[in-house]
Amino acid sequence: MRFAHLADIHLGFQKSESLQKVEQETFERVLDDCITSRVDFILIPGDLFHVNIPEMRVQKFAFRKFKQVHDAGIPVYVVYGSHDFSPVSNSVIDLLVEVGYLVKVTRVIGVDELIHLDFTVDKKTGAQIAGLSGLKAGKDSMYYEKLDRKSLESVPGFKIFLFHGGLDEMKTEETSQGDFMPLSLLPKNFDYYAGGHLHSFSHHNYSDYPNVVYPGTLFAGYHSDLEENAKGRKRGYVVVDFDAKINAIQFVPVPNVEYEHVEIDAHNKLSKSVNSEMAERLASIEPEDKIVVIHVDGELSQGKTSEIEFSAFRQELKERGALEVKINQSGLTSREYRITEASGKNKDEIENNTFRENIGELRLDQKELLAESGVAIAKKLLSVLNAPILENEKKTDYAKRVEDEALEVLDLK
Repeated sequence: MRFAHLADIHLGFQKSESLQKVEQETFERVLDDCITSRVDFILIPGDLFHVNIPEMRVQKFAFRKFKQVHDAGIPVYVVYGSHDFSPVSNSVIDLLVEVGYLVKVTRVIGVDELIHLDFTVDKKTGAQIAGLSGLKAGKDSMYYEKLDRKSLESVPGFKIFLFHGGLDEMKTEETSQGDFMPLSLLPKNFDYYAGGHLHSFSHHNYSDYPNVVYPGTLFAGYHSDLEENAKGRKRGYVVVDFDAKINAIQFVPVPNVEYEHVEIDAHNKLSKSVNSEMAERLASIEPEDKIVVIHVDGELSQGKTSEIEFSAFRQELKERGALEVKINQSGLTSREYRITEASGKNKDEIENNTFRENIGELRLDQKELLAESGVAIAKKLLSVLNAPILENEKKTDYAKRVEDEALEVLDLK
């Protein structure tokens, strides 16, 4: 008997058509593999979609593909992830459940001081599957603390637990900023723990918690994933052979696209030197039909970060046939201009003093953006950018409203 475990697909994340195609083709390839190899069932512990209700293009693709899996007689067992979570079952996942293409295994049979779960039993193999969905804003620990673990642990037989979230025991320097919970909040003595949320493959065995497995993302749910791909990170899914116990766990790599990775160390360099170095490096690569990932880091000794010609380099690479160009310049700073931290007795005074000190470092032709008038405009702009989204307001409408108000503050059309 055999099952497949995949997670963090993030369908709908990509915005460019070229990357949307890679995103869908990669997922399609995995499901086709599952059908061809005739796995008994598929596990997806969260973030199947990047949002709970993705655009219609993504929904049509998902329905079409999961129908093929359903018609092949392969059940797909899921829980929500932190991205596709919905507290009122208002998710495209629930539409897929309604038509029978997916099965949600979070079966709550009672709530008092504890949350009581029941198992979903796979008809063909007899595997008993339970799970809890991932929540937004790191609330998973509160949820799991109320789980009736003892009842789940007392049931005999082959058992699988689906969960979406990081575990304290698996924290690394890379992941230390994410949402994590103690391993002890999961029920003990299951045969397999199907994890989602962490974007790299891992397989760990702990006392009372054997086979804690994350398959990682299939392609990319974040821009940082693309950079990891470019560095050689393998992406894929997991296949598990079992009978009364786990016999084998195999990570199956799934290629997605070719990459070029360019790293530039800008520390102690002039902005024009960085431009020259980047032009030389980019001239030496073959970008056609590849994702080009550029990472520029360090503090310029002279010149502004805005003088690095990122837009021109991106345009040139696209003209040379690059599939997509991603630029990471978050670590690029300049010695010529640093944000000065100011003090004050309260929030308003700190804001005033911070803007006043930093605006004094600018040399602009627009005099209205300097001195006290500049401080006033900066504070108005900050207020507009901090405005919360209104109840029932669409994200696109919110973005347009903030943009219009910001342009009005700057007296721009």
